[in-house]
Amino acid sequence: MKKLVCSLLAVFLLAGISLPPVSEPASCDTSITTICTIEMWLAHKHKKKKKELRSYLKSKSIKVLRHTIQYWKPRGGHPPTNIAIGGGLSAEDARLVIDLALQYNDDINGLIHQRLNPLNYVAIATSAWDDNSETPITQDQLAALRDSKLTTEEFHRLYRELTKEAEVAQKFY
Repeated sequence: MKKLVCSLLAVFLLAGISLPPVSEPASCDTSITTICTIEMWLAHKHKKKKKELRSYLKSKSIKVLRHTIQYWKPRGGHPPTNIAIGGGLSAEDARLVIDLALQYNDDINGLIHQRLNPLNYVAIATSAWDDNSETPITQDQLAALRDSKLTTEEFHRLYRELTKEAEVAQKFY
């Protein structure tokens, strides 16, 4: 039986056949916000605004843990100017975190591939992924993502187009 399963898996791989993606359930109650986990690395200059930022996140019903907000070392330069947005966020919540990143991290010039992160996850200024996991974007492309007319489906389709994930076969495992 084990040989049969391995043989079928090999056939799928060699033939380039991929199974449909499996949708995973949200890891939190998404009736108020679709953001279950947020991680932020911010410039040291924003450390004085920690209480303000934590209060703001809590007012938006976003769970704030002790290490939700981290600060770059004073002499460590500027944190990365990227953002990771999970595929389960609503367009409204995604635009909210883009605005947060612009306000507290000065700019966004890279998107982390969605398929690498949980559905309801956000990271601002993450250094957890290598360069191949991030796609540079222009200010015009960022403006397109911030368009308030985009539905959730349109937002994520555009995000995947910008990261060129639409061209990558879906995972089969």
